[in-house]
Amino acid sequence: MNSLIDDIYEAAVLPEKWQTVLDQLAELADAEGTLLFAAGPGQPRWISSPAIRDAVVEWTQSKWFLDNPRGQKLVPINEPRFLTDFDALTLEEIDAADYYTELLRPRGLGWCVGTSIRSPAGDVLVFSIEKAHKKGPVPREVAEQLDPLRPHLARAALLSGRLGLDRAASSVATLEAIGLPAAAVNSAGCVVSANARFMDYAPRVRIGAGNMIRFEAGPVQSLVMEAISGSSDTSTGRSIPVRSNGPQAHFVLHVLPLRGAGLDVFTGALFIMFITPVVPKSGPSPELLQALFDLTPAEARTASQITEGKSIEQISFSGGVAQTTIRTHLKSVFAKTGVQRQAELVSLLSVASK
Repeated sequence: MNSLIDDIYEAAVLPEKWQTVLDQLAELADAEGTLLFAAGPGQPRWISSPAIRDAVVEWTQSKWFLDNPRGQKLVPINEPRFLTDFDALTLEEIDAADYYTELLRPRGLGWCVGTSIRSPAGDVLVFSIEKAHKKGPVPREVAEQLDPLRPHLARAALLSGRLGLDRAASSVATLEAIGLPAAAVNSAGCVVSANARFMDYAPRVRIGAGNMIRFEAGPVQSLVMEAISGSSDTSTGRSIPVRSNGPQAHFVLHVLPLRGAGLDVFTGALFIMFITPVVPKSGPSPELLQALFDLTPAEARTASQITEGKSIEQISFSGGVAQTTIRTHLKSVFAKTGVQRQAELVSLLSVASK
């Protein structure tokens, strides 16, 4: 699994590496291949395993491209996990849908396990692992084995989706080519390179003495240094919320470790940091909270309910969970989001995008 995570982060800056990642995801599910579909600003973009490429091309040229049962019922589900066809459709509905009977099954496909990830900036990233119809549905336990990969896939695919899933490595020779506020740093926190968009976020982030990356908020600085120090599991990537005390928008700082050939693209750097602004919405979904801040499902549900105004007692009663357990979840949420009080957590997350 660690090897696959390394490959995921290498693909973040070298988009041609995604095919290797997609093939490995398919192998985990005993499937034929994986589709990564990025729907965001501009035209939708996709890349797939070579084994299913022809089927994907036919899909993009068909009447089912943006109008199919999976897109209508699976993609909108805001749950922090991988889903199978049966999480939104019955066998009767599947057998009656021409999307399955006329498009997928004649091409040997028919079952999937996948997940949709929404970023604060509005990108929607869909991973769909396609399994042969003759092999039968994807078991629930397979979907659960894939769940720990979601935060890593979210960070890497968000960056790669902005780069363009079909671009070669030469397209990312400089940070400016990324088109996102970004900086490359080493494990000590020294900035190797940063683009102008990244520096526009001063004074909340700046380059200090010795080219050290400096964040105005102390808790954020601590989380950043922890993420790049290599002293914990967070060195495999992290997303850190940075809230504003003034008219500036909140944003999320994504920390991606460079892996494999990605180290050659940004010489001297071990991590790339990029910023996505938080788009104001009516409230955060547990899926978004888990994907961005590496929360467990239970922690994400607790954080979401706190932002809805529920008390610890109410959350405990409605969920049938001890108050001590809820407080433990909340303490962990505080540590991962860099806040110290419930009011700060509500202020930060109440503007998160669904």
